[in-house]
Amino acid sequence: MGVKIKDILTIHQIELKDLEGSIVAVDGPNVVISLLNFSYKKSSYFNSKYMIDRTRRIISHLYGLLYRINFYYSKKILPIFCFDGCVNPYKRLITKDKLHDFQYIKQKYKEAIENHNYQLAQQIATGKEFLWINTIQESKKMLSYLGIPYVESPASAESQCACLVKDKVADFTISQDFDCLVFGSLGQVRNLSKSRVRKINNSWQYTKVKPSIIELKENLKKWGIDIFQLVDIAMLIGTDYNKGIMGIGPKLALRFIKKFGHIESVIKNCASKFDFSRLNEKKIAEIRKIFLFPEVIRKYSNFNWNYPQIEKIMEFLCEDHTLNSKRIKNNIIKFTNNYEKCTSFFKNKKLITLKQRKLFSFI
Repeated sequence: MGVKIKDILTIHQIELKDLEGSIVAVDGPNVVISLLNFSYKKSSYFNSKYMIDRTRRIISHLYGLLYRINFYYSKKILPIFCFDGCVNPYKRLITKDKLHDFQYIKQKYKEAIENHNYQLAQQIATGKEFLWINTIQESKKMLSYLGIPYVESPASAESQCACLVKDKVADFTISQDFDCLVFGSLGQVRNLSKSRVRKINNSWQYTKVKPSIIELKENLKKWGIDIFQLVDIAMLIGTDYNKGIMGIGPKLALRFIKKFGHIESVIKNCASKFDFSRLNEKKIAEIRKIFLFPEVIRKYSNFNWNYPQIEKIMEFLCEDHTLNSKRIKNNIIKFTNNYEKCTSFFKNKKLITLKQRKLFSFI
């Protein structure tokens, strides 16, 4: 869902060349979801709303990652992907062992394929018990074969992206959601893709977009608040960890925090006008802790952008997922060419920080 603060943000449109030479922390789950949303609804894909292969598994994230990272390399941008770790109980109610459930349903999928029951296989492969976990696992495998570093956060991908930026390992966070700003990311880039279009929610229509950048310090200064107060604004509006207060949007939340200072004072002074029962003292403290003191990895090993493992990619995409080998080969050639140009550019780049030089092995 993300924090809905777009209406109060100052957002600057930029050109792709403005990002040349940047290292970016990519919100992995956010990008993967966007790739799934770009699936095509055509009869050639077995009447599925997703792009699927002959094994009835989704493939749009695999094609998408190949194209997206090739695009990053072509623009002299190095990505570090971040993925979620443990799900905070405030974020999602866990009622069963999802990994165990996935292993069970994965076996059912294999049995369906072995018995040539492709209708059942497709039903399983696009079902909620199988789809997301399998998509994330395959995305990580694809990134490994492409030579792209990724970090598995102890908690959320957004907080890990923000940490990489705050620690000056990365220059920006790449995400469509604004949570990374609330986690303290100093800079966020949105709409960074070759297609320059975004799918409109709940439709098969698309709208044109341009890359844009949001600077946290600029916005905090404009609002006259600090990061602690931004977290309180987020709680009033609603986050992935709590539902917002009915009747309070981003502009009103900002006005209240500027007037009263913090959320406890807002509740005290506005209790007769709004229902704050969802925000008790304990929950406020816990959500503040999630955003202000998140569980993240801060001891980094070297980040390597390795030469792609061509044989592994071909085996994974063409043999396992039965994709067109000629098409994949052509794209891998483009990918490797852009990889070589990009890494050569960074080897000669003079603006890499000392910390980055210690962490990036090829520089």
